[in-house]
Amino acid sequence: MKSPAHGPSISTVRPMYYVLIQGPSYRGLDFDSRERVREDLRLKLESNGVRYVEYCWVWDEKDRCQLLVGRYHRLEDARWWMAALRSFGFELSIRTELPGSDG
Repeated sequence: MKSPAHGPSISTVRPMYYVLIQGPSYRGLDFDSRERVREDLRLKLESNGVRYVEYCWVWDEKDRCQLLVGRYHRLEDARWWMAALRSFGFELSIRTELPGSDG
């Protein structure tokens, strides 16, 4: 048996579910245009009463703007938050890995 200093065993590690709001593609956009894309998503969220201390932006393989809006150990919890965000008109995705992770 491993000591706690070695961390959890593989069998006890639970997957993480990442909820992302999907924005448009950044492809071909200059820096200012990319900033406007991010600002539009942020303002839409805030107009629905959701504000984060920090906004974590993610780019996928298709160079699409995505905003990380939740990390959950339980898929049911992720789905609950996704339903709320969809009611605000957001297009969403859920992933078990973020682009660029070593997983």
